[in-house]
Amino acid sequence: MKGLLAVVLVVGIALSAACGDDGGTPAIDAGPDIDARLEGFDQPDDQCPGAAHCASAGDGTLAVGAAARSFTPTIVETWTDEDGDGEYDSGEPYVDADGDGEFDAFWLFGGGRAANGVKSDLEARAVVFTQGDTSVALVYVDAIGLLLGDIETIRTDPRVTAAGVDHVIVGSIHAHDAIDTIGLWGPQALVSGYNPAFNARLATAAVDAIVAAAGATAPAHLVIAKTLLLNTPGDPQSGTDHWNKDIRDPVIFDPTLTVARFVRADSPTTTIATVVNWADHPEMSAFGLDNLLVSAHFVHYLREAIEDGVTAPFVNPIAGIGGVTVYVQGALGGQIGSIRNAPVPGPDGTPITESGHPKEEALGNNLARRALEILRDEGETVSELPLSYRTAQFHARIENTGFQVAFIIGLLAPHPLVGYDPAQSIAPGNEPWMPMRATYLQVGPFALITAPGEVHPELWVGGYD
Repeated sequence: MKGLLAVVLVVGIALSAACGDDGGTPAIDAGPDIDARLEGFDQPDDQCPGAAHCASAGDGTLAVGAAARSFTPTIVETWTDEDGDGEYDSGEPYVDADGDGEFDAFWLFGGGRAANGVKSDLEARAVVFTQGDTSVALVYVDAIGLLLGDIETIRTDPRVTAAGVDHVIVGSIHAHDAIDTIGLWGPQALVSGYNPAFNARLATAAVDAIVAAAGATAPAHLVIAKTLLLNTPGDPQSGTDHWNKDIRDPVIFDPTLTVARFVRADSPTTTIATVVNWADHPEMSAFGLDNLLVSAHFVHYLREAIEDGVTAPFVNPIAGIGGVTVYVQGALGGQIGSIRNAPVPGPDGTPITESGHPKEEALGNNLARRALEILRDEGETVSELPLSYRTAQFHARIENTGFQVAFIIGLLAPHPLVGYDPAQSIAPGNEPWMPMRATYLQVGPFALITAPGEVHPELWVGGYD
């Protein structure tokens, strides 16, 4: 079988958008002490097998484990939207549950959107791959994104090290109705929405899921399948608008739906984990009615239906396959999403065009049905599954003035900055750089490439002049 390639996003928000030089400002010499090895990288800083800590592939048996943990907040301080604008305004009544005289809100994407309840749980879902001396964890969290400080909190947790995990890939599904884990969407401009206690709760759940998955590994085989998610299966001319739209030029999609089901080698009908990769902004309910509820959007329904099956009221029921489903987000930048009247088939097949929770549920169930169908009809079983990874740190220069300011004033979540002199003004020649990380993970024919940010499909699949 030819290798299948899936793009994954490690961070759900891009921070390196270009901003033009305003001209006339002389370049500043950042000084001799600034790290000169900023642009690109010349070699991985870790790879397995092969490094001293992972010298052997053992007998070649791949073991897989998976687990999920919830970090859903409890919303006790709700509020009344008196002017009906969907944003909390100072002076609007709220429940002061702890009596401290302050509105202790959980902020959602968009600015001023204080959560008023919960529609679906927020979860961390992990799958761990082990072979010989090599152990790799892939954990995805229901968040709009994480910056490096919070990612490293998860990756370097002593419990992860004690579990024998060599490398951790941390990703976000990019949920717009999850809690602000970045800091950009507080109650008003220049007020952070970042909640350190909530992010610590998220990190704990992610680590718990990794450790539980690492402790439950079993020899596994892979059933793998992929399809192009078109309006009419098999007809490349039928378009993709039942599922999503590209609302910015150039109109380029990666419509690939890849499904990798890991089953017990001694019980091939028993699912350990299913990894699903597709590209779509989880955001529909943010632009619909009742949009102040915490939600993992269509991803929640997709995972639930793959595990438990597509059932009534949806037509064409199909049985689920159990296990733990991990959704890996794809190339959704520029901007791929199921908004702008994309006609997602509803429970009885009638298209739902209006953004909102019903459309989220319909999309998740439709995706799950497609995933289950291609596994059933086209899935190929692979038992020889060599495991390897290569990972390297690189840097991105922050040219966007807004993000430069956001970091300086502490608006954003923690992220180390390098390559500049903070004692001098930020200007051409003295611009901060963000450390980032890319990883290539190979599990038999299933490959993952991580890329921080909202990767644009035209950068990945090409397709325009």
